Amino acid sequence: MQVSEIMTQLVHTIRADASLEQASCLLRDQNIGCAPVVEEALVEKTNLKQDVLDKIGFTPVVEEDVVVGVLTDRDIVVGGIAPGKDPKTTPVSEVMNHDFTCCHEDDDISQAAAAMEEKKVRRLFVLDRDEHVMGVLSLHDISAVDPLVTGEVLHAMGKGAKAESGKSQRSERDSRLG
Repeated sequence: MQVSEIMTQLVHTIRADASLEQASCLLRDQNIGCAPVVEEALVEKTNLKQDVLDKIGFTPVVEEDVVVGVLTDRDIVVGGIAPGKDPKTTPVSEVMNHDFTCCHEDDDISQAAAAMEEKKVRRLFVLDRDEHVMGVLSLHDISAVDPLVTGEVLHAMGKGAKAESGKSQRSERDSRLG
């Protein structure tokens, strides 16, 4: 089964220069917990056929929205509100997470689940082959069609969290003893 068959297709993006207040309103109004953050960038349009490129003599460059991060409601609270930043003036780019994981709409859901397991994330942005955001695939989406795979991903996430927790406890203990 392909990712496109179970992903959530409607994706709301947030501009990197939007304020935290604007982003919070979008998340609230759309009843979502995260959204891709985009910026305009100059992008070469190389998906044209070679004979067309030969005729015009260059590769066109266009302005397009490019995903540069992800913003969650938690990022707003922990990175913005808790440290006392003004939500009316603080841009999303100051608190967004630059580390996000993607898959493609024609990937098999097992590939997507493996990416979630490896990166220990519960959501992936779904891209088409031209790298445009087409949707979001969540662990919840996968659980609706394959609960066993979901259990494996959650189990792997739990192992990672326990390993990290144990590592930090050992480091703290070692520094006290050291």
